Amino acid sequence: MVDSVGGTDRSNETSSLSESLAREQTSAASVREQELRAELAANPQAVAALDQLSANLNCYNLSDQQRVEALDAFAAAPNAATAAYVEGTVAQTLGVNPAATQSLLSPDAGTLTIAGQTYTIDHGTLIGADGRPAGTINNNGEVQLSTEQQPRNVYSDLSARVRMQEQVNGELQTMLDLHPADRRGRLDDANVNQDFADRVRQTLERARREGMDMQTDLAYRTFAQQDALYAQGRTAPGNRVTNARGGQSWHNYGLAVDLVFSTPTGQPSWPENGNWTRYGQIADGYGLTWGGNWRNPDRPHVEYHPGFGAGDAGQFAGNMRQGGLEAVWDRMGIGQQP
Repeated sequence: MVDSVGGTDRSNETSSLSESLAREQTSAASVREQELRAELAANPQAVAALDQLSANLNCYNLSDQQRVEALDAFAAAPNAATAAYVEGTVAQTLGVNPAATQSLLSPDAGTLTIAGQTYTIDHGTLIGADGRPAGTINNNGEVQLSTEQQPRNVYSDLSARVRMQEQVNGELQTMLDLHPADRRGRLDDANVNQDFADRVRQTLERARREGMDMQTDLAYRTFAQQDALYAQGRTAPGNRVTNARGGQSWHNYGLAVDLVFSTPTGQPSWPENGNWTRYGQIADGYGLTWGGNWRNPDRPHVEYHPGFGAGDAGQFAGNMRQGGLEAVWDRMGIGQQP
């Protein structure tokens, strides 16, 4: 190839550039990043955090393996706080600017309510109501209280309320904002099957890790409550909200729950632009059936009925009347009593 301007043969330069681009596209880090982008495509906030992390990693002299390890660490909780923490660990490993590194590893400000106590966050230190240091918190979600030996985690502790903030260009920006995920104890109800409840807890934890602030809304309903709901918009005032009579809903067997998003004040919300699709993907990964895939979508709803279809609930009414919930769960092989 001859340069049309200077007449210089630049074929070697072009070849080197092409080879470099090809290596970049097939590197292990590039492949891992594309895998993450595909997995998180329905969560734009998580993708934005990945964009930020990827751009920042380019500022460091990292091997391909080091980049893969950084991306794997981010994948455990893909959100803006984790992106800062991962960059901090990279900088720490390389010995870059210790002061700036510490700022990346822990939140600059915010609040935390955990184990029944509320703390103010001051550069990673938890300050109690008495104004004294009471522990630490990192941007990876790990909390160490001074009164406890074992650390806690704001993602797996579904009762935790946390807001992590960082100073960015002189202004505080919220990196993570989560409210209690089961504040009314729906999943601890004895009428809710615990195999199912555990899968819902796993779904909520993963959603929290991805920065999705979700909480339980409706769970168990009796046959009578279901009939009253069915009457709404038919023989009783109100809009129609269900096509299932008593015994025809998995809610009646403690095998369904509605999960919704939280408002900035922690109240339940059904935002049109919420990450519903990503929530459904997460739920599906834990063996739950998501109502968002139905012909008449019910995006908050998930249910669990191993070996049976979504429309099979009605055939368990007899089991319920004869032996209660345990008889229903035993028939499915998920009974709680020996």
